[in-house]
Amino acid sequence: MTLSKASQTFLDNLRVYLFASNKKEEEVKDLLEELEDHLYEAEQNGKSIEHIIGNSPKAYMKEVEAEVDKDGRFWILYMPMIILGAFAYLVMDKVLDNDRSYSMLSLIGNPVVFIVSILGLFGLYRYNAANHVSKKIEMIGYILFSIIQFSLFIGLLFADNYIESPIFTITPAANTAFISISFLVFVGLAIFSKTWFVVVMPILFFIPQLISRYIQISENTELVFLFCILLGLAAYMFWEAKRMN
Repeated sequence: MTLSKASQTFLDNLRVYLFASNKKEEEVKDLLEELEDHLYEAEQNGKSIEHIIGNSPKAYMKEVEAEVDKDGRFWILYMPMIILGAFAYLVMDKVLDNDRSYSMLSLIGNPVVFIVSILGLFGLYRYNAANHVSKKIEMIGYILFSIIQFSLFIGLLFADNYIESPIFTITPAANTAFISISFLVFVGLAIFSKTWFVVVMPILFFIPQLISRYIQISENTELVFLFCILLGLAAYMFWEAKRMN
């Protein structure tokens, strides 16, 4: 079954839109297969895609979204996993700084930033899919999102330095255990979510720290690293969105 480029693009965008809207995977799959049949039949009869979805793809997506049930696993299963990922990120960050102390602010702030980042990324996927933006605008959006995401993490680090909160210090043995668990959490999240985003993001953040720990670098070089991190995050999110299609 071969569809026109317009119909196939719409199906791809609708798939991303419903995925980012936290809809049940099986229902989405059945709906897309049914819609694909309707589009194919319409095209065989010489009718355009507008005959099926109307003149507003965005409005049609909203109608479809209302018909498909939400996947409750996001808050029951996925959200705890995101929080685990946030703690794993915090542990790895502390390890690189040779620090075994954790502030209450960082323990609460990191999961919050992670959750905001995930929800923001889903919102960006929804916007791009519903508005059929150009690749140039899409890439700019991912770059801006990367800047905001990075700024949130940097802001949390600065806040942790200036705002006093209770401190918890763990033993060397517990620290070793946390490192092992964090590594397993990153790998487990990547396998479970079928995406390496949870692994790629920490790597991009931690590489400059590793380099600066062993090699003295200038401020200009740090800015270059920062630019590369943001560009790397944007490129990966762009690739991930295309992979979902």
